[in-house]
Amino acid sequence: MARKPRAYSRAKRKEQILNQFRVWIENGDTEPKTMNRVARALDMIPAQTVTNMLLELELEGYLTCEMRDQSGRWTTRFYYPVIPRLIMEKYSRRHITLRKRGVAVGQLEMFS
Repeated sequence: MARKPRAYSRAKRKEQILNQFRVWIENGDTEPKTMNRVARALDMIPAQTVTNMLLELELEGYLTCEMRDQSGRWTTRFYYPVIPRLIMEKYSRRHITLRKRGVAVGQLEMFS
């Protein structure tokens, strides 16, 4: 049986984290996740490096964090992915034909 590589690059680990959130959403699990849960799902040791990667993903705009007080424990960060909003405005197009001395020389497309 082939052994799984353990030493991934930081970019690859971030990609794995985002893919794990996608898998959870596809399976209907939309609850925010703690760093410990994310690390265990990826078969990693929950450590400061995982927290740093999650914070970097938050700064890049892929994740959002919310702080919650758990009973009898410290404040915990819960992460969930940012779902891009759909553009609901409808744009109309207008074609303008450029003419020089009665001959069409080009066409512009304008959005309004």
